Amino acid sequence: MKKYLFYGLSLWLVAACSTAETPDTQKLIAEKNVEGLRARQATLVAQNNTVKAELNLVMEAIDRLDTDKKLSLVTVLPLKEAPFKHTVLLQGVVKTDQNLVLNAEFMGTVKALHVAEGQYVTKGELLVTVDDGGLAKTVEVQRSQLDLAKTIFERQKRLWNQQIGSEIEYLQTKTAYESLKKTVQQLNEQLAKAKLYAPFSGRIDDIMVEVGALVSPGVNPLLRLINTEHMYVEADVPERYFPNIKKGTPAEVKIPVYGYSYQSTVSHKGTHINTGNRTFKVSLSTKNAKALAPNLISTISLVDYENTAALAIPLEVISENFAGQQYVYVVNKTNKAEKRFIQTGLVQEDMVEVLEGLEPKDRVINEGARLVKENENVLITNVL
Repeated sequence: MKKYLFYGLSLWLVAACSTAETPDTQKLIAEKNVEGLRARQATLVAQNNTVKAELNLVMEAIDRLDTDKKLSLVTVLPLKEAPFKHTVLLQGVVKTDQNLVLNAEFMGTVKALHVAEGQYVTKGELLVTVDDGGLAKTVEVQRSQLDLAKTIFERQKRLWNQQIGSEIEYLQTKTAYESLKKTVQQLNEQLAKAKLYAPFSGRIDDIMVEVGALVSPGVNPLLRLINTEHMYVEADVPERYFPNIKKGTPAEVKIPVYGYSYQSTVSHKGTHINTGNRTFKVSLSTKNAKALAPNLISTISLVDYENTAALAIPLEVISENFAGQQYVYVVNKTNKAEKRFIQTGLVQEDMVEVLEGLEPKDRVINEGARLVKENENVLITNVL
């Protein structure tokens, strides 16, 4: 009925213009009468405004009085303030600072392996013995000579204190004793390198040599020792998140190979920005982890923004005009669809935080949001 009345009024306006105004207008154009055309323009505008005002009055009356009018069926969202988190998805690696390949420090053949792969050892426990090639016997000989040199020096010192003997004899015995003492000390230090001890407690992950193999310092790795009791997850975070990430920032760490995830926090935030990839490093605690191994790949959801009382709505209900302005439709007090322009913030999955334009009391149209038009009568089909 509304459409028929609109079409009727439009036809009346066109007919009136064509019968009464068109000849005068054509004449003014033919005469090139600019002043007359401007006067005609003012008359037409006034008539058009009068018709529009009357048309709006009629349409409002129909909306109010027509009991048979059709209503668009919609559902509305229950808006309420709730916690909103935005996370950054990163890839991390499980690490430990006690993952060490122990190399030979003495040249010789491997004489004995005192441990087996998978064995747990404590700090200071003997792991590998390398044949010293007779160095131990050399040390025994030098130690005997050191004992003799010490005895001679002590006797010469007593005589010198009694002012017996010459000073040169005293200095010679002292120099010989101290020189031999340093030699024995150096030999002992070298001999000690023939035996490899555990620098920390951990598990023997891999033995890389066999008994009888010839090894050289800094060339031949002997075994790998790993301590898995103090591990952490390390990740590179893009520079733009540097202000928002702090020590204690919450995160969820997923271990795909084990098929589980755990809650963690940032235990260390790097202060250095890598100039190559513009990232900084963070370390995350593994306190709540079930099972881990060094160098395992992990997926990290790191919280970079959190609002405890945010208004969030689904992305699918938001539209955008040609100017790039975002808007939604809300149901106003007269049950009409009202266009409401909004400003949005961060997006998390299918939800976006609304910063301006909405309040908890607003009824945002959900289903039907893409079909309704502004000022259209709607019927809410869900109960909040």
